[in-house]
Amino acid sequence: MKKIIIASLAASIVMAGDFVSNHKSENVISVKEALKLNDDAKVMLEGKIKSHIKSDKYEFAYKNGDTIVVEIDNNKWGNVTANEDTLLKIRGEVDKELTKTKIDVDSVEVIK
Repeated sequence: MKKIIIASLAASIVMAGDFVSNHKSENVISVKEALKLNDDAKVMLEGKIKSHIKSDKYEFAYKNGDTIVVEIDNNKWGNVTANEDTLLKIRGEVDKELTKTKIDVDSVEVIK
């Protein structure tokens, strides 16, 4: 019985070494890079809200001026208050639609 338990533990440890996180990268990427990714790919972008389009949609500008639409639900803002001069880090997923790509934001934080 002890051998079975030990073997099971050893197998669990070996399998745990193959764990792959859904957050493939914790590196900030550019808007151009985000646009090339597949639907539902996890992303992290830094930039500023350039304009409020409507409802929960905003135009987000990367430092080089490239823009992408981001969708930030009210509950995803947390305690963040931002204007067009606030540098932000957003984490979310690429949302590829028929004619356009946007980022569905999971979290927003101010970069100080």
